[in-house]
Amino acid sequence: MGELYYYVWEFVTSVTIIVLVAAYIIHDRLTLKYERLEENEKNLKLDRLSMMTKISLGLIFFMGGIGWIYYMQTHTLYISKELEGLHNLVPAIMMGVIGLIVLGGGVIKYFQTGR
Repeated sequence: MGELYYYVWEFVTSVTIIVLVAAYIIHDRLTLKYERLEENEKNLKLDRLSMMTKISLGLIFFMGGIGWIYYMQTHTLYISKELEGLHNLVPAIMMGVIGLIVLGGGVIKYFQTGR
């Protein structure tokens, strides 16, 4: 069972890196596209892009944390019961909390701008 734990960590880490790199590339390409617009329209689009990026990434990582916690609760990943405990869930909880903070920032920005 020890190797299953390694594969879970490897999967979560790989997916996290892929999502962050994809988000960075998409955000960068859209930012470059918006740089050609007039100042007012550029600022509006960049603010909306920032807000939507925060909401999207926050939601993805919050749901990823919840999914990780669910997986850890429904599958046995260790050789013995003595190795299991709350410390197994701490990375998933941290991922969910960070996702919730980023999501909250995007939602607050959404309601402040009225869009």
